[in-house]
Amino acid sequence: MDRQAITETQKFTTDVLWIALSQIFVLLIGLVTLPALTKSYSTDIYGVWAQMLVTISLLTPILTLQFATATVRFLAGEEDTEKRRRIFGVMLWPILAFSLLVLAISVVLKQNLSILLFATPEYAPLIPLTFLWAVMQALFSFSLSYLRARGKIKRLSLVQLPLAAVKMAVIVLLATRGYSLGWIVAFIIVGEAVFVATVFGMIIREIGFPKPGLQGLRHYLSFSVPQIPAGALLWIVNASDRYFITHLLDLSQTGTYSASYTLGSLVSLFYAPIGFVLLPSVSKFWERRELTKTRNYFEYSTRLFLALAIPATAGLYILSQPVLGILTTSEYMVGGGLVLLVALGTIFLGLYQINAYIVLLVQQTKWLPLMIGVAAAVNAGINIALIPKIGIMAAGISTIVSYLILATIVMLWTRRALSYKVDFKFLGKVVGATVIMAACLRFIPTSSAWRLILAIIAGAAIFALMLWLLRAFSPQDKKLIRETLLGLNPKMMARGK
Repeated sequence: MDRQAITETQKFTTDVLWIALSQIFVLLIGLVTLPALTKSYSTDIYGVWAQMLVTISLLTPILTLQFATATVRFLAGEEDTEKRRRIFGVMLWPILAFSLLVLAISVVLKQNLSILLFATPEYAPLIPLTFLWAVMQALFSFSLSYLRARGKIKRLSLVQLPLAAVKMAVIVLLATRGYSLGWIVAFIIVGEAVFVATVFGMIIREIGFPKPGLQGLRHYLSFSVPQIPAGALLWIVNASDRYFITHLLDLSQTGTYSASYTLGSLVSLFYAPIGFVLLPSVSKFWERRELTKTRNYFEYSTRLFLALAIPATAGLYILSQPVLGILTTSEYMVGGGLVLLVALGTIFLGLYQINAYIVLLVQQTKWLPLMIGVAAAVNAGINIALIPKIGIMAAGISTIVSYLILATIVMLWTRRALSYKVDFKFLGKVVGATVIMAACLRFIPTSSAWRLILAIIAGAAIFALMLWLLRAFSPQDKKLIRETLLGLNPKMMARGK
C-alpha cells in the first residue's frame, strides 16, 4: 500500500474512532438513563417509552424522505459551493413541508394512533409529542448528513456529545423526580430544537441560505423514494417485534424485552461508526472509478467490525444478567439467551449495513424494498407464529433469521460487483481468541458494579493478548493502528514523525 493509501486509510480509521468515541459516550448515557426509567416507572410505562422510541426510529427516515443518505451520496465529492447550496435546498424544503403534514395528521388521529402504538387510547396525548420529537430527529439527522458528506466527522461528533448529555440530564432529573413521560419528551424536543438550529447555522455560514428549488429534485427522489418503503420494511425487521409483543402479549412484556434488546443491540456500537464514515469515503472513490480502493474499504470495514463484534457478543452473553441486575429490577431478568440472540442478530445487521452501500453506489435502490420485504415477511411470520407459543424469545429468533437473509444478499452482491473477499484466516483467529476470553470470564466475579467493570476490562485485555499471541495482525495492520492512534492528537502525530 502506498503512502497516500495509508494516509487515506488512517483518516478513515481516525474518523471511525471519533464517531465511536461519541457513540461510547451516548452508550454510557443510555446505561445511566436505563435504571432511571426502569426504577422510576412500572414495566408498563417503560413499555410505552420503548414504543415511542421504536416509532421515532420508523418515522425519522420517512420524514427525511431518505434525503439524508442522498446528501452523503451526492455531496461527498462535490466541491462547488453553489451546487452544494442548491442541492441542499432542493432536499430541505420538501422535508419541512412533509413533516408539517405528518405532524398535523398525528394531532387529528391521535386516538387511533394511540391504539395502534400502545394498544389503548389512554396515551393519546403522547402521540403529537412523539411525532414532534420525530420531526426534530429528522431535521437533526438531515443537517448532520451534510457534515458527514463533507468529512467533518470530528465536528459532527462534538455536536452529538452535548446533545446526548442534555438528553441524559433531562431523563434522569425528571424521571427520578416523578415527572410524566410527556414532560420528559417535551424538554428533549426543546433541547433538540436548539441543536438543530446550531447545526443549520454552521451549514448556512459555509454555503449560504438554502433556497427552495426544483432543479434535480426528480433525480434525488428517484434515488431516495425507493429507500422509504425499504426503510419502513427494515424497521419491521428491526423494531416491529415490540409491536407484536405489545399486541400478542402486553406492554409489560414489551418493557422486559426492550431491556434485554437494549443490551444485546450494543453490538451496533461497532458497525454504526464504521458505516457512518464508510459511505462518504466509498462514494468519492466510486465516482473517481477507483474500484480497488472501494473494494479494499468494504473488506477492511467488514474485517474491523467482525473483529470487534464477535468478542463483544460473547462478553454480552456472559455478563448480561449481572448488568441487568445492576441497571434494572428482577422483573427484567429473563436469562442471557435473549441477549445472545439479539447480539448475534445485530452482527448480521452490521454486515448488512456496511455492505448494503454497494446498492447505493450502483444506484440500484429500486431493489431494496423487494430485498428487505422478504426479510420483513419472514420476521413477521416468525413473530406471529412463535410469540404466542414461546414468548419474547421468539422475537430474538426472528431477529437472527431476518438479518441473516439481508446480510447474505448484500455480501453476495458486493462480492459480484467488486470481487469482494472475506479473510477467513483472520476471523478464525478472532473466534479462537473470543473462545478463550469467554472461558476466562466465567471465572471472574461480577457481584458488584466495580467487579463488573474490572471483568469487562479483563476480558478486553485477554482478547487483545490472544490476538497478539495468535499473530492476527500483519505489520501493515500494526502500523495503521499506531498512526491512527497518533492521528487522534495532531501534536502527537507531529512528534511521531
